[in-house]
Parts: sequence; C-alpha cells; structure tokens
Amino acid sequence: MLQVYSTREIAERFSTDEWKVRRVFELNLVPEPGRFSGKRAIPESMVPQVVNALRQRGWLPLEQEAQQ
Repeated sequence: MLQVYSTREIAERFSTDEWKVRRVFELNLVPEPGRFSGKRAIPESMVPQVVNALRQRGWLPLEQEAQQ
C-alpha cells in the first residue's frame, strides 16, 4: 500500500513549520502532489525532494537530514 503524508505530517517528522512545507510546493521547488479531500497527499517517494527543497531554502538544519 502506498504511504502518503500531509504537509503537517512532514513538518512534524522533520520538526519544522507546516507553512514551510506548503511553501516548497507553492514555489514550484517540488512538483505538486495529488490531493485527497483538498489536502496534499505527499507520497513517501517524494519526501527526499521535500527535504532537499527545505534544506535549499535554509529551513531545515543539516542534522535533520540524518534523522530521515
């Protein structure tokens, strides 16, 4: 079964703000995922891209990378 995450779940997993996760999609740094009930359904395979985009913006400390 495909594991998907919301922007809030990604933010909690990496101890960052939810608005930062939303913003990487709004800025087209990461392709927009599908939606379920109006919310982003981020597939697990896309999480590394989101983490890289957060790091590029300076919104994710480097030590968070090791916790993936």
